Amino acid sequence: MDRATINTLHRRLLARLQTDTTDCAATPGTVAASSFTCPDLLARERQSLFARTPQPVALSGEIADPGDYLTLQVLGTPVLLTRDEGGAVHAFINACAHRGSPVALGSGSARSLICPFHGWAYRLDGRLRGRPQADCFSSSEPHSELRSLPVSENYGIVVIGLTQDMPQSHIDNALLEIGEELRSMDLASYRPLARRAFSVRANWKLVNDLSLESYHFHSLHRDSVAQILEANAVVDTFGRHSRWAFPFKSIAALEDRDEAEWPDQLQGSCTYTLYPGVMLVVNSLGAQFIRAEPGPGPAQSNVDFVGMCSDMERAKEATQAFEFGEKVFAQEDLPAAEACQQGLSARGGELPLGRNEPLLQFWHRLWREACEEREERS
Repeated sequence: MDRATINTLHRRLLARLQTDTTDCAATPGTVAASSFTCPDLLARERQSLFARTPQPVALSGEIADPGDYLTLQVLGTPVLLTRDEGGAVHAFINACAHRGSPVALGSGSARSLICPFHGWAYRLDGRLRGRPQADCFSSSEPHSELRSLPVSENYGIVVIGLTQDMPQSHIDNALLEIGEELRSMDLASYRPLARRAFSVRANWKLVNDLSLESYHFHSLHRDSVAQILEANAVVDTFGRHSRWAFPFKSIAALEDRDEAEWPDQLQGSCTYTLYPGVMLVVNSLGAQFIRAEPGPGPAQSNVDFVGMCSDMERAKEATQAFEFGEKVFAQEDLPAAEACQQGLSARGGELPLGRNEPLLQFWHRLWREACEEREERS
């Protein structure tokens, strides 16, 4: 983030802190409880927001060097990301061309990807390197390579498509509207601390909603986040993406300093939400990358929670910050989402979205319109 943007955010955050207010929507809104419980809606979301939409799935630093690989589950599809010897990123269905066994597990670095079932070996660009008893197979089989998926790497973020027919331009331009903001953060230089996976008994949108408003800070996070952060947030949208910034309590010290003396790093935290709903939480030590996707039913979701470090000389501090964030997420946020899911399933009806929850209004509108648009085309 450049100095001008940081100073602008500091001014806006200080103004909100001084008046004890937050950025608001023009009017209140509503969302139907059925949007979290309806199986038919979930089926449309899986298609319109996930299967047919480019998916940000990882940060470049997770496969930083030639030979690196990372395996993922994306909407039930086993996905393999690699960086080949020339530095190019590839995405494949993680399935051997012979019998479909995965050719890699977890993450790491390797010269070849070897299927544990029959020993077929693949280059990092997906081409077959060799196989036992090769003379028993046709040497010209076009289907002996790994099945590729469309992929792009821009602004330090890896985006894939789950279908081979998704236009490459859609993948390449998925983050274009917020690209300059992302570029200024140099995310490609970040390195991984840890990747966690959670199975949650709540709708994927309820998980995302946790990172779209600060109204809950003083109650749900009274003894954790609220001890270091204020709830006086400012919000911005970038096409189909958004930014939500909120200040450290220490930002009040800037009121008595000339702007020329303000620090180069934001005195607070920013949560970027990347369409269709991936959270990128950025602070002075690094970032957290949180991706929630639908599970098999409306009350189930799968969540990836990744910690990244922006300066490995401060890896210890960054790890402590990541562990703090993970603890809050796992012990406070996710239980709240699961409890809300039970309540919404029983209560039904319409739920109010306050003026003080502008990003909830923004994102629920985007999700609803995407599903309605697909339904109209069907």
